[in-house]
Amino acid sequence: MYIFKNMHATLSQLHRETRRIVRPVIHGGEEVVLTDFGKPVARIVPYMPTVTVSPSQARESGTLDDDSILAAVIEAREDELERLVAP
Repeated sequence: MYIFKNMHATLSQLHRETRRIVRPVIHGGEEVVLTDFGKPVARIVPYMPTVTVSPSQARESGTLDDDSILAAVIEAREDELERLVAP
């Protein structure tokens, strides 16, 4: 699971040093807050794929309560992230 650490960069820095700023997002799971004239204007965050869990998948995990559904979603996201990061 990713732990986001806030990193800040100006739009000018992003223009000049795109690789240096974006690589921690891609490889380290960090979040970058972009600023323009000192004010936050955007965030760059790691891509998290949307995962859909069907009721049958939730039932297989035991019950259809919120905790079971949330656990199934978390497991599916972790599986998808592993698939995306694997060489």
